[in-house]
Amino acid sequence: MASTDNYYVQKKDHWLKFYRDIMENKRVQHSVLQKYFTPKKIEDLKSKMQQQFEELLPQIPDFGRKQISQFSTDMVKTALSLAFYRVLKEEGFQLHEIGHIIYGISEAFYGSMNPIKKFIMRRFYLSSSTHRRAKKAIEQRKLPLDPEDYHCTFVEGDHENLLFGLDYTNCAGLHFLKNQNALELAPYLCLCDYPIYRAIDIGFNRSQNLAIGGTACMFRWYRKYPTEIGWPPEEVTEYKDFEFME
Repeated sequence: MASTDNYYVQKKDHWLKFYRDIMENKRVQHSVLQKYFTPKKIEDLKSKMQQQFEELLPQIPDFGRKQISQFSTDMVKTALSLAFYRVLKEEGFQLHEIGHIIYGISEAFYGSMNPIKKFIMRRFYLSSSTHRRAKKAIEQRKLPLDPEDYHCTFVEGDHENLLFGLDYTNCAGLHFLKNQNALELAPYLCLCDYPIYRAIDIGFNRSQNLAIGGTACMFRWYRKYPTEIGWPPEEVTEYKDFEFME
């Protein structure tokens, strides 16, 4: 039985609201889900996905974190995507098509955000105080880190175009998917970063990616940069040498 001390269990209501915000989003419904399912079927799938998600929440390792952060949000997104994957796989969908649906949900959800929220998110990435806080938080993490936690280093910006970067040499999301016997989903989930930064008009690229065999996930954010569209994956620069499973 999962411990009630687990952060994700304690914040269950918050994360369930996050789930509902995505699945009840009108653009997600109209431009993605209704391409594949009837309204009645969508409601049935939403119920099954929520049940899967609730079962996964206590299985997410919290590594002692007790507050909402980018790390915890990324882990919840991974669990949500895994819930989608399991339910759609039971419906007979193949991996590549499920990856396309998950990407479409990300694109629709972030693209439809309130312009004020997009502005706030953009300002967050542009802010030098954000960069300082991120660097300090990373440098102050208690050592030794759990071998399945995120391990990353901060990369300074150039005070011109490069805002900052993060180099991840270990990804908690990858370990979680591996422990859930769903590692094949990981390359598709990483593609969902692209629509986020396109939506808020922040330049983004990643020259290496652990999920597709890189030695690190090398995130870079720019003031101005032509962020790629993340689908089809075969046309994304960081995936040019990666062969997707059929």
